[in-house]
Parts: sequence; structure tokens; C-alpha cells
Amino acid sequence: MTSPRIAVGGIYHETNTFAVGTTALDGFAAYQYFVGDDLRRLAATRSETGGFLTALERAGATSVPTTYAAAVPSATVAHEVYERLRDGILAAIADQPVDGVLLTLHGAMVTDGSPDPDGELVRAVRDLIGPDVPLAVTIDLHANVSAAMVEGTQAVVAYDTYPHVDMFERGQEAADLLLEVLRTGRERHVVHRKLPFMTAPGMQATDGDPMRDLVALAHRLEREAGVQVSLAPGFSYADVDCVGFSVVVSGDDARTATQAADEMAAAVDDAKERFVYGALSVAEACAAAQVAQDRPVILVDAADNIGGGAPGDGTAILQEWLRTGGRGLVTTIADPESVAVCVEAGEGATVRLRLGAKTDDQHGEPVDVTATVQRLTDGRYRHLGSYNRGYEVSMGRTAVLDVAGNTVVVSELKAMPFDAQQLVSQGVDPAAADAIVVKSAIAWRAAYGDVAGEVIEVDTPGICTSFPDRLPWSPERAAMLPHWTLRAHRTTQHPTDSTTATQRAEER
Repeated sequence: MTSPRIAVGGIYHETNTFAVGTTALDGFAAYQYFVGDDLRRLAATRSETGGFLTALERAGATSVPTTYAAAVPSATVAHEVYERLRDGILAAIADQPVDGVLLTLHGAMVTDGSPDPDGELVRAVRDLIGPDVPLAVTIDLHANVSAAMVEGTQAVVAYDTYPHVDMFERGQEAADLLLEVLRTGRERHVVHRKLPFMTAPGMQATDGDPMRDLVALAHRLEREAGVQVSLAPGFSYADVDCVGFSVVVSGDDARTATQAADEMAAAVDDAKERFVYGALSVAEACAAAQVAQDRPVILVDAADNIGGGAPGDGTAILQEWLRTGGRGLVTTIADPESVAVCVEAGEGATVRLRLGAKTDDQHGEPVDVTATVQRLTDGRYRHLGSYNRGYEVSMGRTAVLDVAGNTVVVSELKAMPFDAQQLVSQGVDPAAADAIVVKSAIAWRAAYGDVAGEVIEVDTPGICTSFPDRLPWSPERAAMLPHWTLRAHRTTQHPTDSTTATQRAEER
């Protein structure tokens, strides 16, 4: 056949329905928003879309760029924003003939007009291209997969890793599967199994129990049955019907794919009691960190997980650390009001600030501090590590402060702590810190796993709390909570270097 023309695009957002406010278009524009040929810039990144473009070029196929937009996880998306982005994708596909479509989705987006816009987008694309044009999608491991997301696709490919370090490879895999359908003309059958329980993100790391065993089984089924298996533990901060753990299997033979999906789903169900998370109170964690031998100590502030939609301005650990006279702590706070004060004062100035906890009343209280402004920057940096290498990030105007011998990086915009350049670009050496607060559950390991000493999970307040009964769930979802329990204990570990995880993903 002649060189196939494959449309490429997507909308990527992980929505925390407990977050205040609404995500507007500027939330996407500030992070990733590409239209038409500008989308080809993602070929230089280790993202799913970069994987699409690389695989298509390698195969001699022609990519047809549409629209791709992504925002940092946050509050419910304004439906008109979703419609604008959706219409951009549909218009570009309708404008010229295509032989296939590749979509990058997160799989956990919610708008104020729809609980399942990802599924609606898949359905809209299918309705536009008709039944004979193949469609494949990539999703995050934290996707809340719905029936609509699966119906009409030839493959639904989720990340294998958390921290997510294999997005590029999964994009290539999805593109290769779609091209194989075009080359052979064989139909692919997609089977979806939903497990009605939620799990805490802190127990979803794929190099630890129980996900490590489940991923190993998925890979064995792929080798032995010739199918593609995706595991999506889901995003447990969305109060929607499709929340929960999903298994998606696709293959040429419907019976084989169904058998593999059933075996995988049974294994997940058997493992559900092993998803037990542990943490220390804030006071216990700070006390333990200040006497720890292996440094830097990583203090995991999962309840203010920026990668889970939290505001990134939680202060509980900082407040306790300062109260006890601790030094050598490095933390980040998203607080545009404080940044403005620092910018006006200038580098070298001493400022008095009410720092953090301004977005809502869920993440501690503002901390009164006297600080020295050590550095002012534009907050821009590029990912150089294993998570979406090549991505450009802006924290907005940023101030690096010395607060009683501790370093506080205060920014206008929140940024996920998934790459060490967030600190290094601001002149902060992570390896030299006594302790680092990471506003993340697991994905911080891609940034600091190679320098981490002791790791302490901290039970901080916030909308990504590990105590699910603190959140105002609807009755339907509340019934899914008993398997998401917390056992209080000290968690100490030495995370696997994310490079090793990348190598495993590439060996798949």
C-alpha cells in the first residue's frame, strides 16, 4: 500500500474532582498546547506523542498533526475548553483523508459537563472516521478506563511503569499495533475488565509489591498469548462512575484476548488486599528525618501531590520543621502572592511572608516567615531525566529563599517534581540537602531516586490524602473504599533508580 497517513493528537488531563476551581484554557497553554505542524516539536521528547511520531517516521508513514494539549493535574476542566480542544482534533481529521488515528489521552479527565470526556472524544473520532479506519490510544497508568474509551479502538496501551518512564516506548507500541492492522487487515479485539475498588497511589509503584507481580504476569501473558495487556490501577481522586482498577487486553483472536483479560483480572482481584499504604504523622516524620543517617531524607508529602491535582502549597511539613528548629530542608511552595513580594524586594533583600496554604483550607495554614531572597528567576527549565525528557516547563516567576537555614523555592505556578532540574535550574543541589519535601506519591523517584537516602511517607493534610474517608465521596464511590486502607508505620526504602525502570521498559 502507499504510505499511510496517520492523524496524531490528544487531550491529556488528570482531574482531581476534590480540587477547588476550574481548569481553564490557560492551564493547558501554560504547559503543553500544540496545533498543526507545531505538534511535531514533540518528536524531540520522550513522550507518547514523541513515540507516535518516531514510529511513524521509521515505518515510512506520514503523520498528520492535529491538536495536542496537556495541563498539570488540577481541578475539573471547563467543558467549553474540552470542546474547543476536541473540535480542533476533529476538524483537522475531517480536513484531509487519513488511514488511521493515534490519540494520546490521560484517561482520567473530568469536565463540568461530562464525567467521561476521554470516552466521548474516542467516540467522536470513531463516528467521524467510520468503522474501517483503525484507532489506537495511549493512556496513563492512572486512567479511569470507561467502556466508551475502549469501544471502537484497536488497542488501548497504558504505561507499564510508575514512576512513568516508558511513555515514549508505549507510544511506539501503539503506533506499531495500528500500522500492523493496516498492513495485515486483521481485526483486533479489545477486552475491558473493571475491578470495583480503588488503591492509594503510594502503593502503585511498579517496582514494588503488589504491582511488580501484576506487571510481570501481564508481560508473561503478552509473550505466551500474543496479546497486548494494559493495567490501569486508576486515579483515586475522581468521584465518577468509571473510577477504579482496569485491565485492557487486545489481540487478533477474541477468545485468546478474553481468556487473558479474565486471568489478569482474577490476579488483580486476588491482590487487592495487598494494596496497603503506610505513613508517619508530620511530627513523627520530621523527628525521624532530623536524626536519620542516610541523607538526603525524602519526606513524601503525597496529600499535596501536584501530580494528583493538589495545589502544591501545603505547609504542614515546613511548619513543623521550623517549629523544631530544623535546618537543611529543601521544599517547594506555589504561592504567587509571596513571589510578587520577593520580586519587588529584589535579590538579597529580607522579606516577611505569610507563606503557602492559600488555595484552600485543606493543606495546612500559612506560615509566617522571615526570609532572605537568594535568587530570582523566570522559573523555566527542561526535563533532562527519564520522565518526558525534552519537555519544557515553566514555574512562572520563582524566588529561592533562605528561611532559617532551609531552602524554600517559591513559584507562581505549581510544577510536578518529576525532574531534578526543577531544583537544579534554580541553583539548588538536591544531593547536598539534609531533607527534601516532595509533593508527589511515587513519580518523584524519577527525579531524586538516585540521590535519596531514607524515604519517609508523611501523613499530611490535603486532597490527595491517603485516608480516603476524609474526602466527601458520593455514596456509590464510598462503597469502594474499604480496600484502600492505611496502616501507620515508618516506611524506609531506597528507591530503584529510574534508569533501571527505563531499561526494563525498553526490554519488554
